[in-house]
Amino acid sequence: MRKYWLVLLQGVFSLFLIWHLFHQESLRAEATFILKKATPTWLLFGLVTALFTEVLSAVRWFFMLRLFGTPLSLARCFVFCGAGLFFSLGLPGSGGGDAFRIFYMMRLYPKRKLSAALSVLADRLCGLVALIIALAITMILHHRLFAADLHARAILSAAIFMLSLSIVGLLLWWLTSFPCARSLWVPTMLKSFRKKGDRMGRIFSRLSHHPKLVIAGVILSLAALVTHFSTYFLSARSFSLPIRFTEIFTIMPVVDTLILLPVTLFGVGLRETLFVQLLGGLFHISSTAATLTSLGGFGLQACIALLGGLLIPFTLPSANTNKP
Repeated sequence: MRKYWLVLLQGVFSLFLIWHLFHQESLRAEATFILKKATPTWLLFGLVTALFTEVLSAVRWFFMLRLFGTPLSLARCFVFCGAGLFFSLGLPGSGGGDAFRIFYMMRLYPKRKLSAALSVLADRLCGLVALIIALAITMILHHRLFAADLHARAILSAAIFMLSLSIVGLLLWWLTSFPCARSLWVPTMLKSFRKKGDRMGRIFSRLSHHPKLVIAGVILSLAALVTHFSTYFLSARSFSLPIRFTEIFTIMPVVDTLILLPVTLFGVGLRETLFVQLLGGLFHISSTAATLTSLGGFGLQACIALLGGLLIPFTLPSANTNKP
């Protein structure tokens, strides 16, 4: 039972945040009125953009697999990514899907376990670079807008702080891949960790030797972010809410950064709270509109994740699979 305490706390916090948003009777009445007027056609378009986001992500991973010399077909990439997306709904955080992708790859290619792990890690690094670029664009274009609202400025500062820590961590990890760092003395008890760190550090030499694949991965990540943001915009359109795409693009890099914090299940509750604070503080959007936009966008993503469960039977290794 102890190993589930974090998940239970995340679930409780998610429920508390959702309750806090909907505890007002006027907000619930407004939400009911808006839902009755919803246009399903826009939701179907939202499903398409949510699906296309995952397609772009699968192609990005395909490039990273090529970078590490793993001969997995593009079709199998779609299958593994879809199945991993499904499993991510049953595990806290997005790391659940990554863990299953690595597991599938190790089962197919038992002699390429390190390459499997590094390909998924490189895939995530491309996504992180794209998120940093998107947040930088938000800061450059809308810094005065955020500065005018106290809560929005604090939220933006928290997102910048999080990504700054990630950048510093990556730089330190990159420095450990240099020969001079590997020759430094470490205590005997840490030598096993040192060996693992040296092996994981190979990711940087691979990335530096294949710049075209890395650039392609970052470009695909940026395209995936745009379609991801579009899903939330189409969620707003389906409810006939007065939210523009530029407004969604302004807040989404901040929201996507902060929901990486493992404080709620899948970001539920935290995402909606951030939508309310940012859309309300920056663009004077009502709490109901912001909350429904967030829940609708996540719901569309969850639908695609559930469809990914249909691909699980196709993850089994074929009889003629090559295991070099």
